[in-house]
Amino acid sequence: MVGAPLATVSWLTSVMSGFLVLSVIVYVLTRVWTVVSYMQETMQVYQVVRQELGPLNMLVLCIRRMLEPSVLACYWVTLFAAQCWSNCLELVDKKYIIQDTDWFVQGLVAMAEICESPLLLISFCVVVMMVSCAALILTQSLLSTCGAVAGAGQPLLQSGVTEGVVAFVLGLQTGLTDMPMPGRVGALSIILFVVVASLLQSCLEITHPVLLSLPATNRRLVRHLVPLLLTISLLLLPLGMVYALLTKVSSDLWTLVIISSCLVTAVQAMGSLATYILFVWDSLLTVPSPYMDDYVYYVKAVTRGVELLLALAVVCGGFYESVALDREWSMLNTLVLVSHCYFNIYSRISQGWALYLARRETSKRLSSLHTATTTELATHGDVCSICYQDMESPTAVVTLCSHFFHKNCLKRWLVVQDNCPLCTKAIVAEEVKVEDVPVDTVERDDESDLAEESVDDDVNDVVVADNNKVDSPVLNVEELNEEPQLRQRHVGDGESVSHLFDGD
Repeated sequence: MVGAPLATVSWLTSVMSGFLVLSVIVYVLTRVWTVVSYMQETMQVYQVVRQELGPLNMLVLCIRRMLEPSVLACYWVTLFAAQCWSNCLELVDKKYIIQDTDWFVQGLVAMAEICESPLLLISFCVVVMMVSCAALILTQSLLSTCGAVAGAGQPLLQSGVTEGVVAFVLGLQTGLTDMPMPGRVGALSIILFVVVASLLQSCLEITHPVLLSLPATNRRLVRHLVPLLLTISLLLLPLGMVYALLTKVSSDLWTLVIISSCLVTAVQAMGSLATYILFVWDSLLTVPSPYMDDYVYYVKAVTRGVELLLALAVVCGGFYESVALDREWSMLNTLVLVSHCYFNIYSRISQGWALYLARRETSKRLSSLHTATTTELATHGDVCSICYQDMESPTAVVTLCSHFFHKNCLKRWLVVQDNCPLCTKAIVAEEVKVEDVPVDTVERDDESDLAEESVDDDVNDVVVADNNKVDSPVLNVEELNEEPQLRQRHVGDGESVSHLFDGD
């Protein structure tokens, strides 16, 4: 309507507004009877429910129906949309001023303004759970496009519940609903950072096994693009979160915990990419590298070492904040540090040390096995039962149960368990030390040896004495040691007929 007179524009606006109002009135009048019928049917249903269950149980049922996750999520989304509309049009005068006009900050402000009651906090956590579940399902759907890979199509173990519970617990501990504005914005931003860090870690746990299985299950590099892009995204997104935390959020213990969690996710994604590159390189070789297991172990060792250093940095930062800066220290901060020390420091150190001892013990056991020769491998005429590849003389060993394996394959197996992959016998026999044998057992063994020697001497004396007799037959020691034969029955003057049980 460019160039139209102002009076004409005003008249057209009035006409359109009147037409819109009339259309709404007509639509409402046509739906009145439908609404009345629905209300009558609903009242009849609730009367039947009240008669069957009683008034108290009907009240509980109504409350449960109102607290359905979908109802709470719809309630929160409606309030959030209304608050965003109100903030955009500046319909309400505020006592505080938010200088940042970024859309993300404005959305965060709208979220904080509506989180003012426990019911709205629960609704917010339900929305967080649904969004996290949608993100995990989307990640799994993208990974399923790679073909038959590990983990594709399997049900999710977490399905966003972890993120929803984390948001609810942090909201209660920080007193989010009781905080005044604009302090509530900072607390909510920290909670969202923690939730996003947990969500990225969950996505990496889904992507990691799929990425590592692709070099063995799918040789087409085009199929590798989706898991690769996801892993690279899970490497860059935590680094972006760390940058945002360091530039826009004040540093405290919670900020340090979030930064450590984001960096751990980035380090794990980097370790997954390094392991994937090693697997791709090994799959392109004509003969698989015998040291691949060692390379993967070194990558994991470096990754776990960096994770341990980050965990130690969190603990040192927490103690520095409480002692050097002389800030207020709460029981919640103590609980966070104690849990962090146990799960992220003690558990990592104990697991890493146990794995190192297992590999060292495995190397000792493998050194005691016999190396298979070319003649033995030709006589065996089979492949390795672990990797199904041909075996050659320097790289194959023979276990005590006479089974042939690649030395490196058996090394990876021995880290898991000590039994042979083909039978239940021990791969390496345990040596019995003399010091470990009780003294009574040694004395009993000596006495039994002496008794056997005396019995042999008596038998030899009897044989010599019988040989000196003229009418006695010659007996040998071997005949005396033979097992007794079955008894025989006789007829007449000692004539042997048959065995005792013949003919029965």
